[in-house]
Amino acid sequence: MPVRKLLDKALLEAWLTDFRGLGYLTGSDIRVLEQDDDADPDADIGLIVVDLSNAKTITYLQPIAGGDGTWKATMEARDATIELGAVELVNLGNEVNVLGALVAFLETKSKALLAAC
Repeated sequence: MPVRKLLDKALLEAWLTDFRGLGYLTGSDIRVLEQDDDADPDADIGLIVVDLSNAKTITYLQPIAGGDGTWKATMEARDATIELGAVELVNLGNEVNVLGALVAFLETKSKALLAAC
């Protein structure tokens, strides 16, 4: 069974709360938005969205189709070039590192959820 069928907005919000409790520092805004599912209009699924503070782009996280519990991060294209100084670039790098930790966390949770089914 694809992990996406087992997820809902409330579960994703609970997982984000757990992740925040780990103490990672980031300037990113991380939240769960409602997401429409064309295959199941009544589904209460969510989409994790991350606003990287210095990249002026939105990144969203979702499971990779297929059902093994792996996730991907998709970064939307930017309309404008960004220029960053040393401190801003280090801070952006930290945000991307935390984003990687979040994807790994979501994969761990998803694989445990699949194993429990």
